[in-house]
Formats: sequence, C-alpha cells, structure tokens
Amino acid sequence: MWKKLIAFLFFASFLLTISVGVFLLLLYRELPDVRLLKMWRPPEASIVYDYRGRFYGDIGVQRRYYVPLEEIPEHVVNAFISAEDKNFYSHRGIDFPSVVRAMVKNIKHRRIVEGASTITQQLARNLFLTRKRTFKRKLKEALLAIKIERELSKKEILELYLNQIYLGNGAYGVEAASKVYFDKHVKELSLEEAALLAGLPKAPSKFNPFVNPELAKKRRNYVLKRMYEDGYITFEEYESATKKKVSVKEENRYRGSDYFLDMVKSYLVRRYGDEVFRGGFSIYTTVDKDLQVYAQKVLQKRLTSIAKIHRFPFLPINRKQLEESFVKQKLSLKPGNVLLGKVKAVKGENVQFELPNGKTLKARRIELPIKEGDFFFLKVTGKGTADVLPDLQGALVSMDVHTGEIRSLIGGFSYYRSPFNRVVQAKRQPGSAIKPVVYLSAIMRGFTQISTVDASPRSFFDPSTGEEWTPKNYHDEEYGIVTLREALAKSINTATVNLLDDLGFEIVLRVGDKLGLKSLKPYYSLALGSVEVSPLELTSAYQTFANLGVRCEPFFIKKVVDKYGNILEENQPVCKTVLPAPEVRVLVDMLRAVVLEGTGKRAARLPRIVAGKTGTTNDYVDAWFVGFSPYVVTGVWVGFDTRKSLGDRMAGSVAALPIWVDYMRVAASKYPNDDFPMPEGTVEVLINTKDYVKADDTCEGTPMVFIEGTEPRLTCSDMRGIFSP
Repeated sequence: MWKKLIAFLFFASFLLTISVGVFLLLLYRELPDVRLLKMWRPPEASIVYDYRGRFYGDIGVQRRYYVPLEEIPEHVVNAFISAEDKNFYSHRGIDFPSVVRAMVKNIKHRRIVEGASTITQQLARNLFLTRKRTFKRKLKEALLAIKIERELSKKEILELYLNQIYLGNGAYGVEAASKVYFDKHVKELSLEEAALLAGLPKAPSKFNPFVNPELAKKRRNYVLKRMYEDGYITFEEYESATKKKVSVKEENRYRGSDYFLDMVKSYLVRRYGDEVFRGGFSIYTTVDKDLQVYAQKVLQKRLTSIAKIHRFPFLPINRKQLEESFVKQKLSLKPGNVLLGKVKAVKGENVQFELPNGKTLKARRIELPIKEGDFFFLKVTGKGTADVLPDLQGALVSMDVHTGEIRSLIGGFSYYRSPFNRVVQAKRQPGSAIKPVVYLSAIMRGFTQISTVDASPRSFFDPSTGEEWTPKNYHDEEYGIVTLREALAKSINTATVNLLDDLGFEIVLRVGDKLGLKSLKPYYSLALGSVEVSPLELTSAYQTFANLGVRCEPFFIKKVVDKYGNILEENQPVCKTVLPAPEVRVLVDMLRAVVLEGTGKRAARLPRIVAGKTGTTNDYVDAWFVGFSPYVVTGVWVGFDTRKSLGDRMAGSVAALPIWVDYMRVAASKYPNDDFPMPEGTVEVLINTKDYVKADDTCEGTPMVFIEGTEPRLTCSDMRGIFSP
C-alpha cells in the first residue's frame, strides 16, 4: 500500500515537474529577444533651445533626453540602487532573499506592503510588459530579467533603466526629471536632489515634490538613510543632506508647453510632419528664456491687478486650481449669479456646461475656440440658461529691431487656461496705434513735424458704414490749428482724420502695405484704427520705424537639426529697406514726443531712450501700447476675447502701457542706452515751441529732427526783430 502511494506521488511529482518545465520553456520562448536592447534607444523628446543655446522646452510623445551612464554622477546611480535594488550588483535578475522577505511581510499584514522587483525586473516590465498584476505577468517579468542579465552587462542595464524610468510630471529618465524639478542637468545634481529623484519610482504622483513636498522630503530622507546604511555616504553627508529643504523650480510644474512652444510645434509639424514627435530633433530658436518667463509674470501681475480693481471675474491660472474652484463653489441658479462651468458638449453655436451638482446650463458660444473640459465663468440668465463671461486677456510680443528675431511671445494670461495665441491668431482694432502710418505719409509728402493741420471737426462719408461720420476727440476735447508733432503726441483724432483727408488714401495705403499692414482700407475711420490687425503685425510695423525704414520679417526658428546631426534648415534675418530713412527718423522723433510730451508719458519713467504710441478703441474695448528702443521693439494688447469694454478711462496708457514699461525695464537694459541714429540727410534743431522757430541765445528750445533743408530759417531774435516797433 505504502509503496503504491509513494510510487504515485513520485510519478505525480515527475509529471508536475515536466509540466512546469514545459510551461516555463514555452513561456520563455514567447519572450522577446533582449539582444535587441544592445542597439535600442528609447524615444526621446525633440529639444528646443533659446537664442543663447539654453534649454527652453521639448516636443515629443515622451519627455526624455538620453544620457550615457558615464555622464550620470555616481551618487545618482547609488541613490537609485539603494532605493530600488541594493543587491543589484550581486543578483542575476531576481533577488530571492528580498522575494522571501517581501512574502513574509505581505502575509503578516495580509496585504501587499512591500515589493521585491529588482531594477532588472522593472526594466523588463517597463520595456516589454504591462503593469497588470497577474501571476503570468510576474513570471514573465522574472524570466525576462534573467534573460536580460545573461545578455547585458550591469552597466548597460543601469544605463537603460535610468533613461527609461518614469519619474513623474511627464519626465522619463533622470535627465528629463533633473530639468523638470531642478532646471539643471543630471550631472549637476546634489546628493539630496539625487535622493529625491531616486525616491520617485515607487509612486511618482504620491511623492511628487510639486504636489506633496513634505511626503517627497520624507521619501528623500528615507533614500538618504538607505544610502548611509549601504555605505555609499558618510553619516555627516547623510545628516547634512536630510536638513536641506526640498527646493524645486515651481515655474516648471506646468511647463508642458506654452504659447511659444506651441507655435514652434505647429511650425515643425507643417514642415516635417509627425517625425518631430518621434524625437531627436534639436531646434534652435530666437526666444530669450529669461525674458519669456519675465514677460508672462509681468502680464499676469498687471492683468490680475486690473481685474481686481474693476471686479472682473477671474479664473485661476492652472488646471488643478480650476478643478478645486469648480468643486468648492457655492451653487445658486438665481439669475444674475456668476458660476464656474465646465464645458460638457459643443453643438454649433450652443455650448452645454455642467455644474458640480450634475445640473447643466446652456449658453451661446463666444468667439474663441471652445472644447470639452474647458472652464468658463457663467452669468445665469434664466432657467437652464446663462451667458459666457469672457476672461480678461492680454498679449505681448517683443522683437530684435535689427533682425526681426522674436525674443518673447506671450499669447494670453495663461496657456493652460486658454492656449489660443492672441499674438498671432487674434485680430483686433489698433485704435490710435495706427496713426503713425498717416503721419509718416505726411512727412513723405513734404510735411515737417511742425507743419500745422486744422483739428476742427469735419464730417465724412464712411463707406464702411454707409453713413456720415464726424470723429470726436478723447473726452470731447476741441482743438484748432495744431502741429503734426502735437497732434500725434496728444493723439488728436480730428487732426489725424483731417490730415488723412488732405493726403488722400493712396499714399497712406501704400505706406501701410510696405509696413506689412495689408488690411488697411480706404475708409476715413482707418485713421483711428477701425481696421483689424494682430499684435504681431502691428509690432512688426513698428520694428520698421525703429529700424529707420528697414523691415525685417519676424522669425523664431534659427536652425533645425535632426537626430543624425543633419541641418534641415538654417534661417538668417530677411531685411529690406522699404521706406526712406530720413522721413522715418522724423517720425521716430515724433513718437519720442509721445513719450516725453503726450499720452505715453508713463514710458518716460524708464532710464532709456524709447518711443512709441498708445492705442485705444471705442468704448475702451482694446488697449494698446507699441514702443521701442533703438534695439528692441515690444507690443502689448489688453482686452477681452469678445468685444467688451475694459471700463471707463481704461485707455492704452492705463491698461497696456504699464505692462510695456515693466517689461522694457528689463528687456531694454540688455542693450546700450543709445539714442536713435541720425541718418544722412537729417538734422536735429532746437525749436522754440511758442513760435516754432529756431531757438537761439534769447529763448529756450526743444530738440526736433528735420529732413535737411526743411528746418525753419527764422530764429527767436528774427521774430523779435519782425514784430518789434
């Protein structure tokens, strides 16, 4: 009896062993050929650089920058080994003592409290398998780890792992994570920074230092303790590192993209298709990383201030804050109440918004692109209906005067709230910011800046409306005979329209065309900015003013290199003289008077020689200031995406100019404080502004620029001689 039982058990064990062996063999044969890993490189992002060759951002499916192990510091490698697999150098793919220890702990706690995956197993899972927790997947993972260890050296495994592992916030690999969290290369990481990164693979979201800095610090200190226990660091190093604060680059938290990166991406996709998303491209741009960050901060600060003063509803900046505000808001559907709604569906001109309580509101869509998941403030109008309240917005674009290179470009208050790029996509009325086109036309017709024009109101037939139209001045002010200099400096509407009437449309449209303003129409109202232009178009026109008639096409891509080092394109400034320098220099002097004597006086606070023009449209719907130094030109627009008033007296000098001043205080300081050059054929003359004659020893004068030969001949002494008894 016993012999038969023993024989049966032996036979059953034999069959089981054979079955397991066959199963493992078949499973092993299903595994991929890991020898391919020797030549395999994970997908990388295409890297975007600023004009000084500094990392600006990336484009790709995964944010990853491959670095060889030799470029990864030893303390970074040791931190990951201590955190994830302290026996890495001694096991052959599976750490059996760790497996047993984990099983005991899990049984004791009756749940999974500890894993035992080695670095090699993690690599196998990330490269070849899913994260689904099944016995078969775990078995495959173990077999793959053994197979990888047979084919690859420990160095090769570490290099692949450290470039493959996901470390949260969209970063794959240690180089990408170093840039996201610390804005530096992995080779520059300190001990405590390395430990923080090494603590992330266990739970990237949970230990994300942007979201949970205290948890991240605890996890970092745990890794440091393990490094000390494993003999990688001294007690003094451990103690010193644990006392350090968790310091990360908060501005990188939501830096998946921005207005400039989005524009770069669109350009590259048009030129090279989806290949750019497969990574490896190096894109060298014209943007100044420092100015771009500063410009966004300045715009947000000033727009927030305007919104608070005028009590405009204002959405939070980032997605997390939006979600929190949406859930926490007090709900009342009483007409007139303002609620935060989330777009549920878009059907033609109608948008359905959902509320946290499950109810919905219907509203007419606004002019902006609206997609599912977007947030908007809604004003309840009736049962189940509401109006969309537009968000206060702004745009800023800055260019190098002599090359056309775009140095900064901010398309709105927050890219994450609205990726609509107002610098290039929005068409707005420029108001008085278009007036320099009329005054330059006058100078080209032989006028000087002290020539006079009658500013008395006239009526005109406007074909754009089919009605008689009589322009009015700001606050209904009235003027008589004024000089061109005063008319532009004080932005006198009646004088400008009358001057357009005296000149005729032909020369004004021709000058506008040379400046790149293609939308000008033969309407008298064009003198007050009734046409529509983008901020980039208008700022580009002012670049031609600042460059004394030399127009440079705006551009933002300098060079594109593929992953093999081939230069796909290399762009140089494209500049052409389109207007005569002497006449443009007279206009620049008049725009300088706008700053010194007129509507742009706030810009005179800058310790720089600058010129520019304010712009305000009817009912204070659009506010502008476009201005320049001899080296940098910047345009600022403020308004709503719908045609809504900014409020009484919210002119360009109030809403847009302070943003321009804040930005140019930094941007212009990067260049010498030079005056605008005097081209051949121009002279600067001191003019007495009482009689508009040359100043001499008997009177004071203001320096003004003239085309040589057009300056006044009479002096103050001559005038006294003429009128003396």
